[in-house]
Amino acid sequence: MAAAAPVLLDPEALPAVLGEALGPGMRAISLINRSGMQLGIAGDAAAAPVLAAIAASVWQSAERAEKAGSHGVEDSVDGVDGQGRMDASVTMGADETSLGALSCLLIECEQGRLAVKGIGSFILSLSADNSVPFGTLRATADGLHTVLQPSLSQLGN
Repeated sequence: MAAAAPVLLDPEALPAVLGEALGPGMRAISLINRSGMQLGIAGDAAAAPVLAAIAASVWQSAERAEKAGSHGVEDSVDGVDGQGRMDASVTMGADETSLGALSCLLIECEQGRLAVKGIGSFILSLSADNSVPFGTLRATADGLHTVLQPSLSQLGN
């Protein structure tokens, strides 16, 4: 039996794939690299660069805390968005089923909610208003992870 051909990610199709996950209350979904550069976006493109930078920074901080041996970190993050000051309460902890590996960050801000999830050497960022439950945000991130991970695992680590 022949091995299945690897599934390649079509860069032109990426916004459409991300866009399929947009629902009521979802503002933007971005796939970014570790430095915050956007590879694909669906939704509000105007706010995406700020969200990408915040997501990359918070994800890298959480990874550093995890490597330092923290099993959970609670912190307050002050950041500035394009329309003024944003204060966020961040709870970072490992998913119990992930054996210590950081799974997904869920961040509550004054102006909405953010989910940040790693996919190999990339980061998925989902932004929503406060009407979207964290469970829905997490489920959407997990679903996109499942769809994108086979293709992204073939790209740079």
